[in-house]
Amino acid sequence: MSTILVADDEADLRDLMAVVLESAGHDVITARDGVHAIAQSAAHQIDLVVLDVMMPRATGVEVLGEIRARSGSQPAVLMLSALCSRADIRAGYIAGADDYIAKPFSMQEFVDRVHTLLDERAVLA
Repeated sequence: MSTILVADDEADLRDLMAVVLESAGHDVITARDGVHAIAQSAAHQIDLVVLDVMMPRATGVEVLGEIRARSGSQPAVLMLSALCSRADIRAGYIAGADDYIAKPFSMQEFVDRVHTLLDERAVLA
């Protein structure tokens, strides 16, 4: 069982992702904005972070920078965004994201990407 942090300012989407991941057997912690996401990632041992790029108080890229700047265990990071140009996606990868999904997306694609990242993390551990 993995612990996943889902950070998105859209409450309905955040709650849906949490329910889907919990039904797949994961522990889920949620955050409503970037500052809350930073606090949650510092307070818990997280295996994977799902980050919306455009959040109030701190963007997903800023949150990613804070997570990557910490020493210790580094969670996998999946970024989500309505910003889906090649430049936007490239910026996410340059910032340190392990994967990037453009909104809107299917929940099946989302779960598949989460499991792929978790499987990769397990292999590298």
